Amino acid sequence: MRTIFILFSFFLGLNGLYAQNDSWAISMSPSRSLQAYEKSSEFPTDFVKKHWNQGKFMTNIAFDGEAWWVVMTQKNYKQQTFYRSTDFPNDWIDRKWSEGFDITDIEFADEQWIVVMSRGAGFEQEGWAKKNSFDEIKTYIEQQWKAGKYIIDLAYGQGQWVGVLSKGAQFRQQTFRWSANYPAEWIQENYGKGFNITGITYGDGQWLVVMSKLKKAQNEVSMAQTAFPANYIKTNWDKNYRISQLHFNYEPQNRKDYFQDHYTAGNKALNAKNYDLAIRHYTEALKLQPNNANCYNNRAWAKYLLGQCETALNDVNSAIQLEADEHSYHSRAAIYLCLGRCNKALNDFNTAERMAQTKDAFYYGDRAMAQECLGNFEAAAKDYQKALSINPQEAIYKKGLAQAKAQMKETSPPSVSWDYPYKAYTASTDPVYEVKACINSELEITSVKLLLNGKSFSARGFGLEDDCDRSLSETVRLQEGRNELVIQVQTNKHEMRSEKRIIEYKASSSGNYHALIIAVENYDDFAISDLEKPIDDATELQKVLTQTYTFEPSDVHFLKNPTKEEILNKLVYLQDHLTDDDNLLVYYSGHGIVKNEVGYWLPKDSKKNSRSNWLSNAELRDYMNAMKAKHTLVVADACFSGSIFTGGFRNMEEFACEEMAKLKSRRAITSGANTVVPDNSIFFKYFIKMLGQNDASCFTAENLYSKIKPAVIYNSPNNHVPQFGVLPQTGDEGGNFVFRKR
Repeated sequence: MRTIFILFSFFLGLNGLYAQNDSWAISMSPSRSLQAYEKSSEFPTDFVKKHWNQGKFMTNIAFDGEAWWVVMTQKNYKQQTFYRSTDFPNDWIDRKWSEGFDITDIEFADEQWIVVMSRGAGFEQEGWAKKNSFDEIKTYIEQQWKAGKYIIDLAYGQGQWVGVLSKGAQFRQQTFRWSANYPAEWIQENYGKGFNITGITYGDGQWLVVMSKLKKAQNEVSMAQTAFPANYIKTNWDKNYRISQLHFNYEPQNRKDYFQDHYTAGNKALNAKNYDLAIRHYTEALKLQPNNANCYNNRAWAKYLLGQCETALNDVNSAIQLEADEHSYHSRAAIYLCLGRCNKALNDFNTAERMAQTKDAFYYGDRAMAQECLGNFEAAAKDYQKALSINPQEAIYKKGLAQAKAQMKETSPPSVSWDYPYKAYTASTDPVYEVKACINSELEITSVKLLLNGKSFSARGFGLEDDCDRSLSETVRLQEGRNELVIQVQTNKHEMRSEKRIIEYKASSSGNYHALIIAVENYDDFAISDLEKPIDDATELQKVLTQTYTFEPSDVHFLKNPTKEEILNKLVYLQDHLTDDDNLLVYYSGHGIVKNEVGYWLPKDSKKNSRSNWLSNAELRDYMNAMKAKHTLVVADACFSGSIFTGGFRNMEEFACEEMAKLKSRRAITSGANTVVPDNSIFFKYFIKMLGQNDASCFTAENLYSKIKPAVIYNSPNNHVPQFGVLPQTGDEGGNFVFRKR
């Protein structure tokens, strides 16, 4: 049976006792471990070291407003260390974690954080979080509970809650209570459920008690009173109980009459550059008026000037949440700059400048520093100029402007503007080609080279023009196929290469590659459902054909949501313009249907109950038969697209690539047989992937199909089988469509 010892006065004045400050709370558990505690006006470092040498370790730290109380207990720890700092010691914790230590106690007292870390605590995957409200730390705790972690300790300081949770604690279950009064009845209720107290703290006017189910429950006792419980401790020590938790809920008494004194003293200290004193006064003022935005902002500025930018950011965030104005945004911008978060700094400087009714010079001068941090030296120079127009005598702005202008020269690389060839990809049937470009640089140009296919072109020299620092004008001789042009410019600070220009030289215009890409996703008839992917897929195909293969952009005809008439007009155009040596790829993505064993593509103006605007396979075959192109490949990504082979599908043997290129071919690849295929096309995914991954200079349609087929079968939800074969009655002579890379 668990016993809870509570003084008689507690029952007489429960609410009165526990709603006020200056109260002690203690829990004690059965143990014969050696234990000692010490009271000291200064933190008792010597006492701690003495008992470390005797095998005892810090287990509790409390501060009553005047003195420190430290409890040392015999533990199985291997080593212990601690750190005291006005800023939360993030980096120190990370370093000690890497050395095998874990957090075993954390407190905030006398305006400083005390973090105790021990080696050999048995914890695993320990972590901590710092939050601005109890609701936030509560959410964090609940998330960590789900991950199998338990509360090791909690503390409140500088307006924030800190929670430490870990695996490896010998707990089976955990709960906590957050309340203005010390939760004595709740504690007693949970004793009856097998819980023990494993944490007591106080913050933001609230008690927080954590209780856990240990692997073996203990007959714990606990109490709370205003005086230090020395007699209570002595009585229970004699019964072989030891202190397990000890906390004092010290906060300054309600002294709202003195808020202005602290606030004014803080401002005076800040102006006198006594930043530590300013922080102490602002902290006392905030204890009296915890929602004062100006006080948070000024304390943030004092911390910033001390270089304590992390905690300064917490304060200025509180100021903005309470009452955002141009001053708090400007403060936060400066703090972000201190932390190296240049984009966020610039955003806040912009916000502060917009909110300010009076545009002081510092709004622009400080924003210029954020621009410099981002490398935007031209924008920085403009801001310095604005600041100087308001305050012409400010030496800092004059110096900043000069440095920004110098950096603009130092960091600006030369620029090259191509006149001929202007486009990234160009085709030519003439082996002689004129190249012309304009070069500009802030720094002196020491060298200019024209590289043709990676080799320096022997040039006759470079001239000057009114709008260029250097001009290049040369006539080059192209080699058969792909030619790559690059201009290399060098200054005493930079060496840069221009964007590439590719010229595809062919001795004659014969044998070009042409494509007709048809994508239909929006239908006029509401009875036909719209699709989402055809145009996106077709756009990606256009990009691959023109950038990876020898399809010139001008020879790729892209019809987006065309009518039947528009498709037929384009097929007629191709019949009139293609030659016997040309190659034609026709790609269709949209709805397909089979009616009375006849397959159809559905253009944009199709009607569900009328076939007049449907494009039949028979019509398509007629147009393909009349094409002059040597090789034609139809790729259909649509439902029932396999019907295009009706009466003519057959498997084929592959011959040597160049041999197949000599023979006329009329082939087709479809996404499936006479079945429904999904809008989010698995077929297209592997069709475009295999085209993109191909590294062979000669890649036949049959090669492509052989790579697509197994991937689609294994990855489509209904095991769709792509089809490949001859378009019947179109004049195929056994050749094959060959994709040629650039």
